[in-house]
Amino acid sequence: MNAIFCRDFELYNLYLILVHILFPPKPTKRVLSHTHIHITAMYCYPVKSCRGIALQTAEVGVMGIKYDRQWMVVNEHNVFVAQRGDSHHGAIGVKSLCLVETAITTTTLVLNAPGMPELELPLKGVDGVQKTVRVWDSLSLATDQGDEAADWLSAYLSREVPGNYRLVRMPDPGTRKTELGDDLVGFADGYPFLLAADETLASLNALMPEPLPMNRFRPNLVIAGAEPLFEDRIGQFRIRDIAFTGIKRCGRCPITTIDQTTAVSGKEPLHTLATYNREGNNVYFGMNLVHKGTGILHLGDYLIFVQH
Repeated sequence: MNAIFCRDFELYNLYLILVHILFPPKPTKRVLSHTHIHITAMYCYPVKSCRGIALQTAEVGVMGIKYDRQWMVVNEHNVFVAQRGDSHHGAIGVKSLCLVETAITTTTLVLNAPGMPELELPLKGVDGVQKTVRVWDSLSLATDQGDEAADWLSAYLSREVPGNYRLVRMPDPGTRKTELGDDLVGFADGYPFLLAADETLASLNALMPEPLPMNRFRPNLVIAGAEPLFEDRIGQFRIRDIAFTGIKRCGRCPITTIDQTTAVSGKEPLHTLATYNREGNNVYFGMNLVHKGTGILHLGDYLIFVQH
């Protein structure tokens, strides 16, 4: 009797093992809402390397926040112009770009700069010449925004670095791909979103001779409610109906050393960052994000993390 029982028990166990192999259970997801981690600021930078716009709500499309880096200044070789240059890529550095204020109305992109008349351009863009432009090693199509914008930019920027400058606009949606993956991005260096935390800035400022504002780092999304450097290890999360993934820490360049209100440069924050958040030749502040989905983000929205 015991032998029969043992045999039947073994057969039953074998049956359970086969069922587990043939019909494995589906992994379950546990949704963990970090209700204390929330958005404290959002920014759109319509023209690459120019001043940003603080937002109360942000409309997110396939390339990121609507109109973010949709325009860009190029030189006569159709290479991007930024606050810092790069001789290897033929990029011209013009620090005074940081003094160009941007605004968006329902119909226009508005630019203002010291000593210049206000420039208004159609928000939908000018029906100009199509050209191939370069951002670092990335080539993409853009539309020239006409002689009025070119004359305005050339007159202003030539005070610092003489040259012929033009404004281009990326189609919406464009076709430019992110540095890693196949997500779409405007004229940002590599990704549609940059995330930074208030606590990370506070911890940096505690080590600095003089505190710096967040605008040195030009983030799109700023969060609070986490420990310093939390964003360095952030993975997948959601805000409302939009899914985000931390894809690559943001290696910082000399633009962070330029005072965004005066265009005067120094050695901070790179000098201090290099003492504690450095790998090789790169120092880091913030996390680049890619996203899936579209929708509206609001100040105060919470980050929701999905754990397997």
